[in-house]
Amino acid sequence: MRNFVIYIYHTGMKSESFLTTLSDSFLTKGAEMAGLCLLGALALLLIVQLIHHLVTIGRITRYRNPSPSEEALSKGLSVIIPLYEADHGFLDERLPLFLEQRLANYEVVVVNVTGDVEVGEQLGLLRIKYGERLTTTKLAADPLFPISTKMALNVGIKAARWENILFTLPDCTPRTERWAEVMARGFVNHSVVLGYASITPRKGVWNGVIRCANMVLSARWLAAIAGGHPYRGTLCNMGFTKATYFAARGFNHLNLNMGEDDLFVQKIATKENTVAILGGSSTIDQRSWGGLDWWLPRRLKLSYPYRFYPLRAKWSTGLELWSRALFFAVALAVALFMPPAAKIAAGVAVALRFVVVWWQMKRLSRRLSERGTVAGWWFYDLVAPAVEATLSVWRKFVPKYKWR
Repeated sequence: MRNFVIYIYHTGMKSESFLTTLSDSFLTKGAEMAGLCLLGALALLLIVQLIHHLVTIGRITRYRNPSPSEEALSKGLSVIIPLYEADHGFLDERLPLFLEQRLANYEVVVVNVTGDVEVGEQLGLLRIKYGERLTTTKLAADPLFPISTKMALNVGIKAARWENILFTLPDCTPRTERWAEVMARGFVNHSVVLGYASITPRKGVWNGVIRCANMVLSARWLAAIAGGHPYRGTLCNMGFTKATYFAARGFNHLNLNMGEDDLFVQKIATKENTVAILGGSSTIDQRSWGGLDWWLPRRLKLSYPYRFYPLRAKWSTGLELWSRALFFAVALAVALFMPPAAKIAAGVAVALRFVVVWWQMKRLSRRLSERGTVAGWWFYDLVAPAVEATLSVWRKFVPKYKWR
């Protein structure tokens, strides 16, 4: 220590100057280390994002439907639709499109829960016109004891003539007259058949964003099916056999007026018995009832069963969203605080991700026969992590009984 003090004295260096130099040196090295950590984190997050889109989502673009067969055409098929409101648009326009599907052994079962006399009369007229292709059953609506969707579907399943059953909703429309025929192919070697449902295009910017969000959200569970880990479908376009339903002793989570297309699917679906049917001919179009004021509450409601999802599904969804949010945050930090060379590297990483993901979204939209959805992807891609995080927090403050 004495020699160290003598050295400082003989070199004319003041102790304050020496400490300042030493401090600056440590700060410089710390900044360099922090910068390297940021660039390393950015590279790691970029790899996670590219793996998700190229590998996980890429399964959908490589997925192939079951081939047409005489066996599929000969199998009987029942389509069950619960009707809760006096929807004359459904009775006059959409129901005839379901009844006129190109399949021989086929019926539509309408479970009438409206209590509306005029609806019953109109269904009776359609029954005369279409004969055995239309089956109707009625449940008495009671304000004190509401009839849940699961109760209505259970009645429809028991009333169905055929073993193979598809489900849809009154606000849905089959895109083609071959919908039932194409979906029926899945029942040849599988007992759970899941299809895609799009949102009907409307004028306005938000409709494009909503349709893109629907496509990306659907891609999560479609990729899981393609990867052999099915965990959900959509009630607009899904089906299973009667034997599978009764073997599972009916729907689960009866205290929730939801879960038919996810919680019950998790109960019955396996890698071996589940198949997805993709493409324009098998797509159902669901009516859009508004903009974000309709979509966000709907997303909140339908995402409530997420708390019961298997850990694998939660982990996969969370990893993509968190890695995307952190990727943008780290890239912004590098752009604000790092030297020019690091800023260029961050810009290249962001550009590479956008190009790859945009290209994959184009492929996905073609595979799912979605038009005009990629235009809204740029905005959705940036805000989705924040929206999903908000919905996650929002769900925790919503009373559980709200949807019972």
